[in-house]
Amino acid sequence: MKKAIHQVAADVLKASGKPMSAAEIYEVISEKGLYEFKAKNAASVLRSQLRRHTKNIAVANQAKECLFTQTEDGRFSLA
Repeated sequence: MKKAIHQVAADVLKASGKPMSAAEIYEVISEKGLYEFKAKNAASVLRSQLRRHTKNIAVANQAKECLFTQTEDGRFSLA
């Protein structure tokens, strides 16, 4: 079964062992071919999904499964 983008991002964060920016996560996903984006602005899609699955960010369409927290400097880490 294919993983959702937020699950792939969680795998990247787990492997890195440190908080990462959305751009850094996107770079790893792209370089390793971990997810096939169908959107023109894939980095924006990833950033949106990260925010949607982050506990300490209030968004209108908050996901029930929040895997991330955002650090003060704007990076994402596993919750």
